[in-house]
Amino acid sequence: MQNLINTLLVAVDFTEKSNNAVKMAVHIATRHEARVILFHNITNHTIIDRTGKQVIGAETIDENYKKTEHALKELELSLKEQYPVLDFKTIIKNDSVVYGINHVIDSEMVDLVICGSSGQQNFAQLLLGSLSYQILTEVDCSILLVPENCSKYSFDKILVPVRVLEDLTDKIELSVAIAKKNKGIISLLGISDEDDILKIRDAYQRAKTNLAIRSQEYDSQFLLTRDKATQISKFSQEDNADIIILNYKDEDSWKSFFLENFFKQIINYTDIPLLFLKNNRVKIKSNSTDNAAFDITLPCPG
Repeated sequence: MQNLINTLLVAVDFTEKSNNAVKMAVHIATRHEARVILFHNITNHTIIDRTGKQVIGAETIDENYKKTEHALKELELSLKEQYPVLDFKTIIKNDSVVYGINHVIDSEMVDLVICGSSGQQNFAQLLLGSLSYQILTEVDCSILLVPENCSKYSFDKILVPVRVLEDLTDKIELSVAIAKKNKGIISLLGISDEDDILKIRDAYQRAKTNLAIRSQEYDSQFLLTRDKATQISKFSQEDNADIIILNYKDEDSWKSFFLENFFKQIINYTDIPLLFLKNNRVKIKSNSTDNAAFDITLPCPG
């Protein structure tokens, strides 16, 4: 089977969350014989006046860049010592996080972005958007969110919900590839409400046939519910799943950001890694293509 994961990008900010994401990345890279890009972004703070944008503290930015470069290099050397057969590369960008990651995805042909997640959002993050949620919704390839408290780095039980039809064949192919590398079992979960039951049940049956053709060990179950995120999270606990593989499709995207859509629910209520398959042939339009700025433009005198 073709290796579907050849290049990983892991977002590094030297927190416990990102340290755990790095640990997950090297374990995945070892199984898939993939290379690992250690990515860090430095965001400038600017002011805007009548003369245009000006960077605040250019000397401080330069100093931070050198410190970051040194810290990343130390991390790379440490990982190379522990995993001598893996190929590591460090990249630092000086832009918005999403724009920087998308640039690397294009230039390095990244297959999977790995990001640490707290698994919880406070009210401010709900309003402004947590970094992991922003990366999930705006980068141009598949995303793996790794909870900070995750301590298992192999995927023996792989939960694959069938809840939407988009890219389902690709998701099954990726799930089988991961299962083969982990010698794991796929747990196929058909999950639907009353409105979509016929088409989802048909897709669920086709997925079962696909797994059987590929000689992939699996078990299966079908649930009827409107509360899909909660039920998937609950099922993952009962099934002792190690990872959930989801389509990048939110059927509840119409909901206000004051409410919890499918993505926010599944992130908040699940404490195992979440892999969102995203079709990298479709570019996501990002609203974050510029550095943070503070507008202090004053009105003209008189």
